Amino acid sequence: MLLGESLEDYLETIMVLSEKGDKVRSIDVAKMMGVSKPSVNKAVNNLKDRGLITQEVYGGITLTESGRKMGAMIFHRHTTITRFLIEVLGVSDDVAEKDACRIEHIISAETFTNIEKMIEEKSSES
Repeated sequence: MLLGESLEDYLETIMVLSEKGDKVRSIDVAKMMGVSKPSVNKAVNNLKDRGLITQEVYGGITLTESGRKMGAMIFHRHTTITRFLIEVLGVSDDVAEKDACRIEHIISAETFTNIEKMIEEKSSES
């Protein structure tokens, strides 16, 4: 299922917030992403329509099983690309974080797999 960059970012944010154990609220998503609450509401409705989250009326946001799997995959891509940029290319943490956020949405599976292999090789050399 293709979500597009924006919805992937919302799903990843919801997953990260849910991992902290707190109830995920729209206001928390808005604060973490630096967006307006109406933007979050629109994204939440879109993610609900796709069966990736559920939301109580005026309540917490919960990932469905498929939402959790997709969110974990997006987060894994993000963290792996960030590590690659920092550990292999020597990019600063701030730049790596920003670049990874952009790259994670457009990278091919083949390129991503090779990045993972390169990180593993670099880690085993240490």
